Amino acid sequence: MPDKEFYRNTNVRKRIAEYCGGEAHDPDGFSAQYLVGYGTALQEEDIHARNFISTSKDKFDWILGKGLDIFRSVSDMNYTVGVLDVEYFNMDFPGKVYLQPEEVFTKIEVVYKAILKVFQRLDIYPLVIMTGQGYHFAFQIKRESKTNKALEKIGKLSDNLASTRDLSLDNLEALRFNLAHDGMGRILEYISHLVIKEVRLHTQIPVVCTDTAVGKGGEGREAINLDLSMYGDPMNIRDVRCAFSLYQKHKVQKQKFTELVADATPIQITLPRIDLSLKELLELRQDFCKAAAYAAQVQTTIPDVTQPVSKLINSYKHSQLYKFHRYYDQEYSHPPEEWPRSYDYFNIDILPACAAHALRYPNNNLLKPTNIQLVVRLLTKMNWHPKHIAGLVRSKYERDFHWGNFWSKYDACTRAQFYVRLFAGLIADHLDNEQDLNCISHQEKNYCVKPWCGFNLSNYKI
Repeated sequence: MPDKEFYRNTNVRKRIAEYCGGEAHDPDGFSAQYLVGYGTALQEEDIHARNFISTSKDKFDWILGKGLDIFRSVSDMNYTVGVLDVEYFNMDFPGKVYLQPEEVFTKIEVVYKAILKVFQRLDIYPLVIMTGQGYHFAFQIKRESKTNKALEKIGKLSDNLASTRDLSLDNLEALRFNLAHDGMGRILEYISHLVIKEVRLHTQIPVVCTDTAVGKGGEGREAINLDLSMYGDPMNIRDVRCAFSLYQKHKVQKQKFTELVADATPIQITLPRIDLSLKELLELRQDFCKAAAYAAQVQTTIPDVTQPVSKLINSYKHSQLYKFHRYYDQEYSHPPEEWPRSYDYFNIDILPACAAHALRYPNNNLLKPTNIQLVVRLLTKMNWHPKHIAGLVRSKYERDFHWGNFWSKYDACTRAQFYVRLFAGLIADHLDNEQDLNCISHQEKNYCVKPWCGFNLSNYKI
C-alpha cells in the first residue's frame, strides 16, 4: 500500500483526526489550532521551497493528499496539551537509530518503562506514540478546569510576552494559554527529574535533558534525550507529529542522516504502542496494510488527565525543583536599558575559552544547549543568580549578531530563561553531578575551541 493510499484509508484518517481533537470529515472542528505538513513532496514541486508548511486546518486533506508527515499544533482551543518527547541520538552515528532500530529501541526501553512507571505512580496514563527516534507521551488538561488554573499559577511569562499593552480579550486569552504552557513545561521538567532518578542506576547510556552533547562511549557519543525544548518557545509556534502520521525525517534531512540511511530506510508510520511488544511495533510501522488494519483497532484521542494532574502538581510543589523555581522566579534580571552598565560590563575573558567563545559569538553557538549548560555551570560556580545568567544570555540574543529574522519568530527572553532555568534546576536538584565538566570530556564532545587555553574546567565544579 503506497503512502498516499495509506492516508486514504478511513480508519487511518479517523485516528489522525482524533489526535487533532476532532473528526476527519470536519477539519475546521479540530480543537488543534493549525496543522503542519512536512516532507520531500514539497521540495519535489519547488526546489526552493521549505520542507514544511504551517497551514490552516482546512488543508487537512491537502496534507494527506501530498503524502506529507502531518503535525498538529500544541496550541488547542479546549485543552492544555502536554507532550514528553524522548529520543535516542548519536552525534557520531546519527543514522544508527534507522539502520539498527531494534538494538537502539532496546536501549530506550529502560527509559520508556521508567517514564510509564513515574506517570502511573501519579495515576496518569498518557498516549504513547513511537516516532522514528523514540516516543511521545501525550496527555491533556481541560482549559477551564481548576487544574488548568493551577497550571496558570505555576507558569511565568517572559518579560517580552508579559509586556503586551494590548489587553484585548484575545491577548488576555493568549497570555493565559502561555501561562498554562509554561506551567506544563515545569511539571514535565519535574517528571524528567523523577525519570532520571529512576533510571540512573539501570542504564549505561547517559540520559540528558534537551539535547546536550555527551562524551564518547563504546558506540560513539550516544544518549537518550528527554526533550523539553517545546517549552522553551511560545506555545503558538510549536507542533507535534500526529499518531498514524507518515515519518520521513530521515529522507528530508539527508545531510544529517546520510544518503545511505535515506535510501536504506523506508518511510515509516508513527503508531501508538498500546499493548504491542517492541518487536511487533517495529515491524508494524513499516507495513502500510497492517498499520491501516491496526488503525481500526485503536483510538488516538489524547487522554484527558485533568483530575490526576492535580496530584502531579501537588507532588511538584513539595519538590526541591519547585523550591528552586520559586528562588528563580523571585529574582528580576536587568531590563535592556540597563544592559550597558550590567551584562555588557561583564568581562567574558575571565571565563575559559570555550564559554567566552560562545558568548562572544552567540550566533549560533549560544543556540546550542551544550554551550548554555556550560555557561550556567561556570557562572553558578561564580555565584551568579540563575536569573541573571538568563539575562546575560538574553542580552546576547537581542543584540545585533546577524540573527536575521530568527527572533521575529522565536522569543529571545523565553528561550534564554527556559534553558538557563532547566540546567540550573538540574544542579539545584543534585542531578547534574558535573562529571563531564572537564577539558577532556569537553574535547570529546567536540566543543573545545582552544585546547590548552590556560583554564581547567574541573576547577569550576560546585
